Amino acid sequence: MKIDAVVLAGGEASKVVPSLTGPKSLIPIGGRPMISYVMDALRQCSRLDKIVVALPAGTDPDDFAGLGAELVLDTRGVIDAIDRVINATNEDGYILVVSSDTPMVSVGAIDDFLTACERESADIYYMIISEESIDSRFPGTKRTYARLRDGVFTGGNVHLTKKETFLRNKEMGGRLFAERKSPFGLLRLLGIGFLVKYVFRRLTIASLEKKAGLLLAAKVKAVVTDHPELGIDVDKPEDLQIARDYLSGTERV
Repeated sequence: MKIDAVVLAGGEASKVVPSLTGPKSLIPIGGRPMISYVMDALRQCSRLDKIVVALPAGTDPDDFAGLGAELVLDTRGVIDAIDRVINATNEDGYILVVSSDTPMVSVGAIDDFLTACERESADIYYMIISEESIDSRFPGTKRTYARLRDGVFTGGNVHLTKKETFLRNKEMGGRLFAERKSPFGLLRLLGIGFLVKYVFRRLTIASLEKKAGLLLAAKVKAVVTDHPELGIDVDKPEDLQIARDYLSGTERV
């Protein structure tokens, strides 16, 4: 696979630390901005070609000068950010989408995910993590879960898609992203039959892959990861504490 990566650097720090202003991605952890941990992991991944950071409108690029990264400025939402990065790189190959508020990501976790993706050809690879896996490492953590016949899963924070597939599906991609934290919202997009099956816990991963593939005219593959830290993004003060504990080597068990 030819793979470029986009780091999404949106979000406001004040939503996690009320006393801070500016981008969430610059919240300090261990004396370093949160995004720097993500960049370190990506730079160590030999499978990646270009790595680009997408900054939302109103963000001062000088705040990110220390990263030494290529920046795409003034993006307006996630879909626009990915679109702009694809246009700034090359429309061939795949784009790895990573959120800047996932500082616990590691090169090993990324490599494991990409290795799993290589086992089966697809256009879109969507990372999922079991509730059991997250609870085993981070008990009591509040995540949004979908209860399927195969198990209980939450979405991860690293995904891979063929660039051409993304460009063809920007409108639907925006709708899916807007509902990403609402299982019922996502299922409404798939149809009432899926919603009913979900209520009675009859939905399977395979059926969701097939339906999503039909909607997007693409082959969609859910990839289960054994790295529960990839299911934790820093959206709340307690998430930030988990990340700080983890990165300081004193994670709670």
